[in-house]
Amino acid sequence: MRSPLQTKASKALNELKKLFPKNSKISSFFLHDGVLEVGLASSNRLLVAHTNKHSIYEFWYTLKNHPALISSMTEFINKRISIPELYLLQDNWHERKDVWERSCFFFMLSKYSDSGYASHGNLDKKRLSALHINKIKNFKCEDLYILFDQCDDPTDTFVTAKDTDFVLLPIGDFSYNLFDQGKNIGPDMYLFDHNKIKEKIIATDKKWVIVYKSHPAVYKLYADYNIIMIDKYGNKTHKKDSCAEVIINNFVFS
Repeated sequence: MRSPLQTKASKALNELKKLFPKNSKISSFFLHDGVLEVGLASSNRLLVAHTNKHSIYEFWYTLKNHPALISSMTEFINKRISIPELYLLQDNWHERKDVWERSCFFFMLSKYSDSGYASHGNLDKKRLSALHINKIKNFKCEDLYILFDQCDDPTDTFVTAKDTDFVLLPIGDFSYNLFDQGKNIGPDMYLFDHNKIKEKIIATDKKWVIVYKSHPAVYKLYADYNIIMIDKYGNKTHKKDSCAEVIINNFVFS
């Protein structure tokens, strides 16, 4: 099973399956597109995905429990909505009164957007095909559980994670300040304090894994920890200029 929000295969997934034994329990934080979460939960790992973004929680909860309804509503709306209307929705989709509409618009806008975020990016309806819509009708991932954390700072949650074998932080892009890049910080986006994340994760007594896209600052920030570099084909590499994704952990050396 693949995440319906997946646009490209994760480079890190196969290596993560080597790090996380089958039947292990993983607590993942900063849930968004669910690519790693669904990939792991579909391969005999129990995964509990956390988010403090209610719009993200709503989408994954409704998809997991009512995939056919999300599929049929998305198909209906997709045939009737225009690109100008979609750009207007980028600012207020999360304010719709109906939870099903909010979940559908989250999915649609995320797929249309070149950024992968519902609240930001250039939109193209060609990115959402009838095949994509039909596939979510049969979405089923029994070992994936979605939890909403009622907190302003999501870094507070992984520190107190209980009853888990591993903590996973699939962060993705390394950016110090999205505001400096002129991006809209929508209800489906996280603003990461990377130094704070490091400070809190290394203070835990848990086995942890962080996944970033390759960035010079990542190597510097975690220079004293285990770093596995993955190239664009999903293979390990020892060359930074060939690296696409970086896996950092505190228990297995590369």
